[in-house]
Amino acid sequence: MKIGQFARKNNTSIDTIRHYISLGLLMPEKRKAQYEFDENCTRDFQEILQLKQIGFTLSEIQQLILYRRIGKLTEYDTRMTYTSFFKNKKKHIECEINKLNEMKGKLDRALEEMQMKQNQNQNSNENRIGISLNSLELFSCPLCHDSFKIVEGSIKEDVLMNATLKCSCDYQIRIIDGIVFTPELIGEYENVKDANISEYSESYIDDYINTTHLDYLNKLLSGLQWASRHISSVSLDESVVLELGSGQGYYLRHMLDRFPESCTYIAVDHNPIKMMWLKKIIERSRPRCKILFVCADFTKLPIKPCSIDVLFDISGSSNYSFTHTEFLLYEIDYLLKQKTYLLGYYILFENFVSNSKIPALFRPGFRLQQIQSHLKTLQYACMDELISEPVEKGGPLEDYFVEGERVRTYFFSGMKSKNH
Repeated sequence: MKIGQFARKNNTSIDTIRHYISLGLLMPEKRKAQYEFDENCTRDFQEILQLKQIGFTLSEIQQLILYRRIGKLTEYDTRMTYTSFFKNKKKHIECEINKLNEMKGKLDRALEEMQMKQNQNQNSNENRIGISLNSLELFSCPLCHDSFKIVEGSIKEDVLMNATLKCSCDYQIRIIDGIVFTPELIGEYENVKDANISEYSESYIDDYINTTHLDYLNKLLSGLQWASRHISSVSLDESVVLELGSGQGYYLRHMLDRFPESCTYIAVDHNPIKMMWLKKIIERSRPRCKILFVCADFTKLPIKPCSIDVLFDISGSSNYSFTHTEFLLYEIDYLLKQKTYLLGYYILFENFVSNSKIPALFRPGFRLQQIQSHLKTLQYACMDELISEPVEKGGPLEDYFVEGERVRTYFFSGMKSKNH
């Protein structure tokens, strides 16, 4: 019979048959350009299946079949040879079973330890993050710049978890579950406050990695490594750090162990559900430094002027540029001290296609010369910079470029020197 008929008869593919022929497991007669399969081939194929079912590899099956074919063994010799092979295989399998059982035991113990730690975190209130009373000095009204006073709320161990604060011009901010909300974001919080944040937190990271292009993930990782090398040279003791657009906290979570106990980290985002999710994740990590979570628009940050030592602009300005012609760092410049360190990531479009999602009005915000010009005007002296390799695809959160566009990231490390 021909190869197609033989494959159908044995419920397998032609490619599998050709592979077995190349290994010498099947030896059909070849007539001109075609193979002819007989009953011996059928018997060999069934033997291959049986040996595979009991754990033999194709290379081991090759050796067994060679013994039978070349040795012209009697039925007794065949039984003795196969018995020896089978006993050795059984010992090998028993050894593998012991190794797997040992591995399973270690996994069981590791899972038990992780479950115990998770239960401890869930049963403990010590890791709840709120706004300490001495942190209130970092907040002020974005309109009149006056400090806030507590008009209602409860204080436990010098920490505010829920409170209302008001300034002299009656501008109010609220602290809800340890997060500062400006008036503009309270409505959005009310819409999502009952969301199942724990369910979101358990699946988000896996979902993001599984749905994001590998090239983009590699670019993200290289950026984190670049930033890690540069932040190690910056003094963070007694510093106040501001991150614009914390999002899912990739940067914060990657760098968390770098921030000393004397450091205060202000994580800002305008998305309440991301802010609540990130806070829960950080609480589990029990950070050394003080972290303040602020849900506000970037241009209405309730932060005291001239209070920031270190600025992390991790795509915050770029995300702002999708809907604004202004460069975000001009809007928050008054918050910075005379000498402020900046570490920034900026999205660069290598090209724009005719159906680009970026309107022509906003495209200058994604060009290298424009970004460098803004940073120079703001008096940031470049200490180091890097432009990433281009990518053409992102993930569900990076849906801002279409087919035919190539996107890079501009990494910037620099020190600001300004006169007040």
